Amino acid sequence: MGIIEVFLARANTATVTKSGNDSTASIGGNPFQTINGAISAIVASNAQGITILVYPGTYDEVVTLPDGNSIKGISASTVILSKDVTSNTTLLTMGNNTTVEDITLQLTSSVHVDLTGIAFPGTTAQSASVQGVTVQVDNAAAGTGGTSNVYGVHSFGTGNPTIGTSNLINLSVKVQSAGLGNKRGILVDSNPQTFNCQNTVIQSINGGGAGSYIAAEVNRTGASLNLIGCTLEGGTGDISQSAGTLTIGSTQLINSTANSLGFSTFGQPSIFFWAQPGVIGLGTSFYRPGTAALTGTEVIIRISQRCIVKTLNIRSLVSPGLGTTVTWTIRKNGADTGLTASMNGLQNSAMNDNVSLTYEAGDTLSLKVSTAIISTIADTVVQVEIV
Repeated sequence: MGIIEVFLARANTATVTKSGNDSTASIGGNPFQTINGAISAIVASNAQGITILVYPGTYDEVVTLPDGNSIKGISASTVILSKDVTSNTTLLTMGNNTTVEDITLQLTSSVHVDLTGIAFPGTTAQSASVQGVTVQVDNAAAGTGGTSNVYGVHSFGTGNPTIGTSNLINLSVKVQSAGLGNKRGILVDSNPQTFNCQNTVIQSINGGGAGSYIAAEVNRTGASLNLIGCTLEGGTGDISQSAGTLTIGSTQLINSTANSLGFSTFGQPSIFFWAQPGVIGLGTSFYRPGTAALTGTEVIIRISQRCIVKTLNIRSLVSPGLGTTVTWTIRKNGADTGLTASMNGLQNSAMNDNVSLTYEAGDTLSLKVSTAIISTIADTVVQVEIV
């Protein structure tokens, strides 16, 4: 005896099941067979406030969710929106005031085409939310010889949600690709905007080749990407603030890499500081940890665990004086790095928050200061942040 499915009529609900029929289905009535069948009915009736309730099965579709409606799966482990493609494809496009919950999104290709799991266009980031969803975008089988841009989540509009509104909540986002191109778990670019992500695991895995693999990136002046309670892993960098502002809080960076760029943190990070009483002499000197006079011998701090060193900040009681420049440099394992800052003339402060350095357990850190002209600068305090 076969299994008989019984579906109760639900107001403001479009039910979708593999045994449904798009031609006889209706909102609040008989079930649809496809998600797009339900969406077509919503669009035709110009409806909003409709929940598309999806029962277990694999649905071979590309979906654009109309404004003011939602998709809810019975379970992310059994409701799968899947597509294998040979051309540029976005699997799910969000609308304004939309929600997607409890489904798995799988977008795959065996050739080099541009792929996006979830897109937030226009003003959708202001009001659209995805919760409890697994996103898997994979074209690693395309091989190392081509180029493709592959994104798990791409926000490129102008939406600005409040800090209390999360666009992504409790997701697992995994991008796996090969060859050349940009491979991003989350990318925020194109327009000034804000995008908020909470309690999400984000990966960009190198399947072979010389592409750029970053778990989360903001790459537009005026745009903000906020990550709270997330775990990030990228082959090239866990995070990248290429332009705009990237802020993390209670977030784990698996490889402790920020693409050698700066970023911000919610809360107070750990700090190393050095303080030097008196005038800085001509030539090159090194700071001792704590408050102490400078020395001509390099004094190192040995790092006990993998971390990121960022935001070199200097203040002085007395400025260098006209025509004089003083430069501070963070060193790693006895070699200069790009984390430097300079002060000249009547300046009393300097900061570099655009460079980050990854230190492994056992690496050494030291602080060098140099000036080619006799300076009046005195009583300096220097600090760096440790994440």
